[in-house]
Amino acid sequence: MRIFSLLLFTILLFSCTAAQKAASSGSAPAYSYTLNLNELENDQLNISLTLNGWNQPTATFCFPKIVPGIYGDMNFGQYASALEVMDEDGQQLATRKVDDNCWEISKAGKLRKITYLVDDAWEAFDFNLTEGFYRSAASSFSPESFVINTNCLFGYFQGFEDGPVQVSIAKPEGLYGATSLARDADKTTPARDVFTATDYRQLVDNPILYARPDTTMIQLPGIDVEVACHSTSGKSISAEVAQYIRPLLESQAGYLGGKLPVDKYSFLLYHNLNPEANAYIGDGLEHARSTLILLYMPLDMDAIRKTVYGIASHEFFHILMPLGLHSREIADYDFNNPKFSRHLWLYEGMTEYFTMHMPVKTGLQRMEDFLREVERKVAAMQDFDNTIPLTELSLNARERQDQYYNFYLKGALVNLCLDIRLRELSGGQYGVQDLVPDLIEKYGPNRPFEDEVLFDEIVGITGYPEIGIFFEKYIAGGESLPLQETLKKVGLELDLETEKITEEADRTEEQQKLRKYWIGQ
Repeated sequence: MRIFSLLLFTILLFSCTAAQKAASSGSAPAYSYTLNLNELENDQLNISLTLNGWNQPTATFCFPKIVPGIYGDMNFGQYASALEVMDEDGQQLATRKVDDNCWEISKAGKLRKITYLVDDAWEAFDFNLTEGFYRSAASSFSPESFVINTNCLFGYFQGFEDGPVQVSIAKPEGLYGATSLARDADKTTPARDVFTATDYRQLVDNPILYARPDTTMIQLPGIDVEVACHSTSGKSISAEVAQYIRPLLESQAGYLGGKLPVDKYSFLLYHNLNPEANAYIGDGLEHARSTLILLYMPLDMDAIRKTVYGIASHEFFHILMPLGLHSREIADYDFNNPKFSRHLWLYEGMTEYFTMHMPVKTGLQRMEDFLREVERKVAAMQDFDNTIPLTELSLNARERQDQYYNFYLKGALVNLCLDIRLRELSGGQYGVQDLVPDLIEKYGPNRPFEDEVLFDEIVGITGYPEIGIFFEKYIAGGESLPLQETLKKVGLELDLETEKITEEADRTEEQQKLRKYWIGQ
């Protein structure tokens, strides 16, 4: 059987209040975008932007060079052409292309309108892979379906990313636009969708899938989850996918205490039929309120369901981190000159640990299966350089993509050790399931923390100085994880040579109690 690895990349984009740049240079304008999907020609769409409230003498109009999570420059401006800028009298203004992504506009005081063409970035999702090119961050247009990553179609003015955005999309009859973007109900018609975003960051954080309706809703306490699919096979698949992942999402919501930071979430699934049996590839890009999933595989519903399940089990937890908890580097993300947070151990590592821990803690999974997953991560971690501190790797993830996947391995295991250590210090009463909500309560989606003080904040919240030493050694430092001694505390033996974990036959009462608090069994 030929199985291709599933590529999981996580976007760390959010809507935040009041950017400092715009505040220093004047109020941000209101962006009003229009496009017509009926007028697709040569894989290109005509985009029009009208500005309201612009009064700056100069302007730089840009597309993102990079979006968080892919850690590679994709230069989305390369897909834009025939850009023209007009003033309020309809007169064309001079522009100068600064680089692949930006145009400088002189005498921009009366700037009113910008038009341009946008080409799609890929034709078919298949095995044609290119290093550093992530199709889940790019767009594809066809009369039957439009995979729209908004960072490909819509630009922004540097320093003015915080203006409100409206996007009006004329659509072919019978196509439905699935997204977590807010719809303006008063302006939306059967032939036109009108979406709104509080700012450019929120716009970029919400992809759109246009296709024939194949949508199933999952209603959970406090949140509606949309499963929207398009299969080039012509088969409707959303109902089967939704039915399969529903128990997972219910258990995750329960694991999080039923208090979720969003009231709507979308899984957008594009399936390209592969006629070859047992050949699979997937690419997923997670957003704050949605996940875009691209699949190339046969019409094998069991494989499709399990693939989406595997992605959903990790990505849905991202509604906690980094949606509800993130640093200023993420909140004020610069799409053309980004600064990176040092805390991917939290955003990705903790999320992956929750993905492992939730099924066994809630009784969905046997202890034996959980331990096999820990073993797999211990073994796979050995293929990476584990002397690199996780904070350093996080700051340099763009340059060290060869090491990035270790956040799903070592990053998950360091949080396993942190969880048990917290349970030990608190007599079982406090673990990472408590720590993350406490951090979110203090900070929250619109109160980013300062990157360099998070460790001290956690020590202050927990009241355990020992946790500061843990961070210094195993996250900010490159010491080997204390997996063997940590697992010993809950009655588990890790053989470092074979990387196998076995249960001690005669666990002490102390080991058994700590294990019960940690894992629930």
